[in-house]
Amino acid sequence: MPNPFRVEGDWYKGNLHTHTNNSDGEFSPEKVIEGYKKNGYDFLAITDHGKVTEVEEYSEEKFLLLPGIEIGVDKSSLGTTYHLVAINVEKKIEVPREIRVQEGIDFLKEKGGEVILAHPYWSGLTMEELLSLERYLGIEVYNSTCLRGIGKGLSSIYWDALLAKGKLNWGFAVDDAHFHYADGYKGWIMVKSSGLTKERIISSIKKGLFYSSSGPRIKEVSFDGKRVYVRSSPVKVINFICDDAKGRSIWNEKGREFSEAEFELKGKEKYLRVECVNKNGETAWTNPLFLEGREDFF
Repeated sequence: MPNPFRVEGDWYKGNLHTHTNNSDGEFSPEKVIEGYKKNGYDFLAITDHGKVTEVEEYSEEKFLLLPGIEIGVDKSSLGTTYHLVAINVEKKIEVPREIRVQEGIDFLKEKGGEVILAHPYWSGLTMEELLSLERYLGIEVYNSTCLRGIGKGLSSIYWDALLAKGKLNWGFAVDDAHFHYADGYKGWIMVKSSGLTKERIISSIKKGLFYSSSGPRIKEVSFDGKRVYVRSSPVKVINFICDDAKGRSIWNEKGREFSEAEFELKGKEKYLRVECVNKNGETAWTNPLFLEGREDFF
């Protein structure tokens, strides 16, 4: 798997899921964009429901806008709607009515989009449903508005189950901000890219050259196939997450914060990813460093 800490480029902070008053958000596109600028973001995707809000005209040399959309399609086995977020789509999209979820993913791909499965916990999806789908980039492992709204914003258990089944996908932290309450500027991805252009940022995201966060910074990850070393901003826990009961959680018995940890694999792990958790419970997530038997991705 690609390691963003070992490739050339700079880090860029971005959010891939946010709404304006062009759908059900509180604020205008201009106000939303200005808010993300003021909070230190480098790029943003506006993903209003059922329509592409034209925001590329607001792109600047130091702030990139990505065209996006969120659509609701089909019904799950529990009767809930699948939500698909797509970035880098065409400006004009007429969403077909009554399409199945895989058809929705395929449709968005045909329109140039890269698809993320939104808030699977909030949506009440099952593992069987997630495993049946293809051609999406990954899932939202953290969704600010779902967490702050009804406490269902963390979906790492879905991510681990998919990885354990050999289904390679990336984990995204997003806001899904509507700004009806304090749900903005809480989740983001840090992308390693050779430049702040749409083509380069999208290319890095597709390759998994990013980590996600709701607070901590990950400064270094090295992996030689046997041993993993991680260095971060001060945290209280570093989790090395693997399949089944494998892996390790590292913490200080006296509750002291620390900034680095190391883990040696036994050789039977199917995958490995890393979580860094600070004293406030905010987390940073790496993408999987490897996946057994998988070298390809899309």
